[in-house]
Amino acid sequence: MLNMELPLELDDVQLTGHITRYSNAEPLEDCDVVWNGGKGRAATSAGAEWLVKLETKGFIDHSAGLELNAEFQSVGYSEQSAVSLAFHYSKWSEKNYVLVPGAVYAGNRFGVRELPYAPCWSKLSDQGPEVPTLITDVPRLSIDTGKHSAFHLLTGDAAVPAVGIADERSGIGWLFITDQATALGNTSMHVEESEDRRTAKISFQAPGVRAKLKYEMATTKVPSTDKGYDFKPGDRVTLKIRVYRFPCTRINDLFNYFASVRQSGQPKTTLAASLPFSASWEMQEQKYNAMNWNDQLGYYAVGTIDMKHQDWQIGWVGGGMSSYALLLEGNELSVQRALSTLSFMFSSQTEAGFFHGVCYKGQWYGDEFNDDPNRNAPELWHILRKSADALYFMMKHFIALKHIRPEFVIPDHWIEGAKRLADAFVRLWNNYGQFGQWVHTGTGDILVGGSAGAGIAPAGLALYGAYFGEEAYIEAAKQSADYFYNEFTLKGVTTGGPGEILQCPDSESAFALLESYIVLYEESGDRIWLSRAEEAALQCMTWCVSYDYQFPAGSTFEKLGIRTTGSVIANVQNKHSAPGICTLSGDSLLKLYRATGNEQYIELLREIAGNLPQYLSREERPVKGWDGLNMPPGYMSERVNMSDWEGAACVGEVIPYSCWCEVALMLSYTELPGIYVNKKTEQVIVIDQVDCRLQRSVDGRLMLTIINNTNCPARVKLFVEEEDVSFKPLGQCASISWPRIKLNAGETIQMPL
Repeated sequence: MLNMELPLELDDVQLTGHITRYSNAEPLEDCDVVWNGGKGRAATSAGAEWLVKLETKGFIDHSAGLELNAEFQSVGYSEQSAVSLAFHYSKWSEKNYVLVPGAVYAGNRFGVRELPYAPCWSKLSDQGPEVPTLITDVPRLSIDTGKHSAFHLLTGDAAVPAVGIADERSGIGWLFITDQATALGNTSMHVEESEDRRTAKISFQAPGVRAKLKYEMATTKVPSTDKGYDFKPGDRVTLKIRVYRFPCTRINDLFNYFASVRQSGQPKTTLAASLPFSASWEMQEQKYNAMNWNDQLGYYAVGTIDMKHQDWQIGWVGGGMSSYALLLEGNELSVQRALSTLSFMFSSQTEAGFFHGVCYKGQWYGDEFNDDPNRNAPELWHILRKSADALYFMMKHFIALKHIRPEFVIPDHWIEGAKRLADAFVRLWNNYGQFGQWVHTGTGDILVGGSAGAGIAPAGLALYGAYFGEEAYIEAAKQSADYFYNEFTLKGVTTGGPGEILQCPDSESAFALLESYIVLYEESGDRIWLSRAEEAALQCMTWCVSYDYQFPAGSTFEKLGIRTTGSVIANVQNKHSAPGICTLSGDSLLKLYRATGNEQYIELLREIAGNLPQYLSREERPVKGWDGLNMPPGYMSERVNMSDWEGAACVGEVIPYSCWCEVALMLSYTELPGIYVNKKTEQVIVIDQVDCRLQRSVDGRLMLTIINNTNCPARVKLFVEEEDVSFKPLGQCASISWPRIKLNAGETIQMPL
């Protein structure tokens, strides 16, 4: 039980209150609150006086935590001021794992290379299989003892406005969770260590002020534009913080506890009202055939703009992934074009067995984004994540064809290409005991090692081995997944998914590892992979926004009423959230839920997928890009900007590009049920834009009522099962057998199950 007689001391953690005066973002003075029980007073050297009232509810060791409500009242005038609560650790260690969901993992305490966007590996001397984890200049704690170590964030930088600590030495974990904002705007979150790393301070400030400097694209050295508030006599502001303390002997204990409280204190949110999945699909299929199809070379491009990285990129942003969705769900034109895309993909295979990553106007390029002329042979650099995606989705294409086009004969050169790719991964594993992040397109040798960027490769190898009956590939999948688990999932940091962030922690590799663990569980039945999938899913959860961000008045997203719950933060460098998982449907969460019965996973999937259609620009509800023009129907932008990492004017605004999140929506419609029903438990979970209820008729039959309250006809996929079959793996392409329920706009139907 926490003793709230102030000053608060527990486990060498002390609570203090502060008033800070600024000149713009330059701190002038910091004065302490002098407490007397739950009341306090403060006075600045400028003569400003403050009264503070602290109210508490609950206990830190309880699942509901301890709620602190500190009301700060200005007695007189206090210009450019901010108030804060701080938690001081007197027995700190730099070995503590520090988490800010979506922003900081393991304190981001890694080696740093200060490079402008997009950072180039080929310009660095840090190369080879054993390169340590290197990140760009992002908010972080310092890896070097004796140097200043601190980070300063606004709540919009995080998936959840929280700071978590795992102290494995003491076996204690802490979570501090605040609200996005007070009446004065967004709150700020700060972690500061002493130079000797023996003490630290975690604090929350309103209004949020990042002193002196702030973060923008790949640099922490931009002058801060934050300011304090000009308090007048009687002005009040209340800081609310929930504090949890819990047993924590492994880093996963922190993620597990976080999952249980990430939405505590938040109102229960419903899905954003939007289009049914089927209506979104029709718009997207039309758009892809009208705007993304490259008729000259015969493939679905990843974008629509005439620029290099909008033409063809394999994997990652959708190349050879959109074709899978269109193969499964598209009309005959889409199916033929999907097959043509697959054929084009095999034409891009290199001598090493991997793929060229980029094609623009028929010419192949390396995977680096930067065009700096001082790079060293950039055309030979391939980010392995792309070929890992290609192997996985290639096998999904093959499996789908067996189900939906059994008469189709897979060409021999496709089968040979698949083997060459699988062999290239096995060769990497046998030679290096890892896959690495970047490889040489000609030799297939590792240029930069480490990272979980190729985290989906075990899934691809497992599917390849199962499809062709080759046990050696399944064994390589297991061994490499073991490596990924021990080096990344177990340590609570996943890196290397995106190709333009060095090895900053990212969400894409976290979800890739979840996919691999689930595929290995379903293919082998070994529950160790299920356990590891759960750990991966908990880490994925930290990247997913848990609440609906309040966008600035007048911003595009504020006008559209965009709901951010379920959007996914990309990585700690590119600090935007995004619609969906890059680039997956999230059906691994459905499979994990079925295997465990843990509703956290299906609810997370519902938030991610169910809120996707709202981001789709459409004729009657266009989404305006930050160029001032409405995006065409079917466009989705990856930007869900809650952070000012691209400048304050871009919060709530979008880059006007067609991009990979469209593929995430197409895959979601393709692979997920709109309605999931478990007849044994009489549970109904709705992901699509319909309302449902399950009840028994007079004669005892289960009756499902489905209501389409949208203005569009809906074709909803229904997945019904008994509890005793829920532990049977779904495998790939399960949605093929699910019935489609058709409803007109405004229609209600009732059907027996």
